[in-house]
Order: sequence, then structure tokens, then C-alpha cells
Amino acid sequence: MKHLIKGFALVEVVIVIVLLSGSLIVFLEALSQAKSLQIKSEIITTQSILLHDKINDLRSINFNDINQQINYINFSAYPDYSFSFNVQFLNDDLDIVSGVTNMKKIDLSIRHNNDSYPALSESFIVSNLK
Repeated sequence: MKHLIKGFALVEVVIVIVLLSGSLIVFLEALSQAKSLQIKSEIITTQSILLHDKINDLRSINFNDINQQINYINFSAYPDYSFSFNVQFLNDDLDIVSGVTNMKKIDLSIRHNNDSYPALSESFIVSNLK
């Protein structure tokens, strides 16, 4: 009399392991990509906050004290981020001029010290008009 042993064949077990391994690899790749996107979004968010904070700082400074800052300077509270700004004088038609006027165009740039992330920039005008 034959006894039937119920169970899985080795081939079936190997196929299941291969399928589960493939799905696990896809899942881990998705987690890795999600983590890199999270880091990128945190960097861009921090750049945006620092950009608007620096704009407010520059607007609060006396007009005559806003001078050119071409070299990047690190933020003391955020050492991985740095800023620079370019100052140009404008005439009444908002054209760039070489002489001193009552309006300045400021091109501000915030960057992460890791060059794989793009710098965030914005231009704005401050005036000494009364």
C-alpha cells in the first residue's frame, strides 16, 4: 500500500523564492528612490526658506549698506548652505546703469554645498525713494 506524502516539490519552492526575491528587489528600489526624493525635497524646502529669510534680511538693511557679495558665504545656522548676491543700480526705467541711483536690483542665490543640487535664485528691487 502506498502512502501519499502531501507537500511541495522542490521546483515549486524554488519558483516561489525567485518570485518573492524579485518583488522584494522592486520594493527595496522603490524605498531607495523615495528616500532620495525625500532628501531632495528637504534640501529644496530649506533653500526656499533660507532664500526668503535672506530677502527679508536684505530688505531690512539700510539701503546704503547693501553691498556686492559675489563669493558664497555659509549660513551660520545651516553650514551646508551658502548664499551670494549681486547688486546693480537701476534707473527709473528699471534699466541697469553703472552710476549710483536710488534703486538697486539684487540677484540672490542660495545653494547647497553638494553640487548635485541646483542653486535657488531670485531677483528683487530695493529702493531709497521717499
